[in-house]
Amino acid sequence: MSSEPGNSQEITQMQQIAQKLKESEERFRRIAENAQDLIYRYELVPQPRFTYVNPAATTITGYTPQDHYANPDLGFKIVHPDDRHILQELLEKKHFNEPVVLRWVKKDGTLVWTEQCNVPVYNEKGELVAIEGVARDITLRKQYEEEILKINAELEKKVQERTAQLQEINKELESFAYTVSHDLRAPLTAIAGFVTLLKQELSGNIDTNSESYITAITDSVKKMNKLIEDLLSFSRMSRSSMNYTRVDFAKMIEAIIQEITLMQNIHTQFKIGTLPVIEGDEAMLRIAFTNLISNAVKFSSKKEKPVVEIDSCKQNEKTVIYVKDNGVGFDPSLYDKLFKVFQRLHSEKDFPGTGIGLALVRRIILRHGGRVWAKSNPGEGATFYVEL
Repeated sequence: MSSEPGNSQEITQMQQIAQKLKESEERFRRIAENAQDLIYRYELVPQPRFTYVNPAATTITGYTPQDHYANPDLGFKIVHPDDRHILQELLEKKHFNEPVVLRWVKKDGTLVWTEQCNVPVYNEKGELVAIEGVARDITLRKQYEEEILKINAELEKKVQERTAQLQEINKELESFAYTVSHDLRAPLTAIAGFVTLLKQELSGNIDTNSESYITAITDSVKKMNKLIEDLLSFSRMSRSSMNYTRVDFAKMIEAIIQEITLMQNIHTQFKIGTLPVIEGDEAMLRIAFTNLISNAVKFSSKKEKPVVEIDSCKQNEKTVIYVKDNGVGFDPSLYDKLFKVFQRLHSEKDFPGTGIGLALVRRIILRHGGRVWAKSNPGEGATFYVEL
């Protein structure tokens, strides 16, 4: 008699647990029944068969849950023949934790892309007894991916075509500049020769006006020859091959300064900082920094105490070498013209030049995979930076 209340209490608890399990099962069934993804359970023992397939199967495959229950092989048959080896490999190697993408053939013959996630079910002996899984229709996503790939391929083709066109145009322009520069030399040589003969012919009988005319012609010929040399260098720089070596900038800059000092009567003070050793084409880099240092000397020459500073620093883990002067500087609003051919920011009367030097510097640095830029204000000098 004393045990009856306990038994009654246990029965009540069991009924409550059963009710909660039933409610939980109904709740999850409602979720599965209304899910847009295909949810299934496939038993492997005692014989292969579907024990649960939700209604989404009809929408995704065209086959009803009843069709799956009636045909245990349907899950394999709907897989596209070219993708069946993927499913076989998954089952053989038991790669259940990896999502698998398969093409299915619907009942009406149309193709649908699916992404499946499968979970293995083991019994108490550790034997695989069932597979539970979810399959999602990703056909639309695949269509978008294919469209993106198609667009990217078309863009890549257009970029390649445009690049080829630009390369061809550049080759033609370089060839034109090179040919014109060579063709201009012949008449200039002739003019210089005739001027020399004229001076000899008039030797001792030349008046002041005639002498000034001859001097003007000679200076113009020299200027034109320098322009042709610069044009040839600019054209040659994009066609010549690169010869990479370890370039000791300290030694190279020292040699450049000695050369400039010997060629020009200057009183510039040079301040040289710590300069790096970098891989590059020394001949090209020498041309670039000769131009930068020559410009710094030229544009600071009107100062009472001209100073040119050459040093290096690190920016974003890259080496930057800079050439700084205390000269006339330039207007930042004209910056876009700075590295273009024949663009001058100062009058030729004040600072003679061909207008090609900085364009040549930019081309050389770009060929080294670097960049060059400058900062300045009128009357405050200029600093040119080279990142290599």
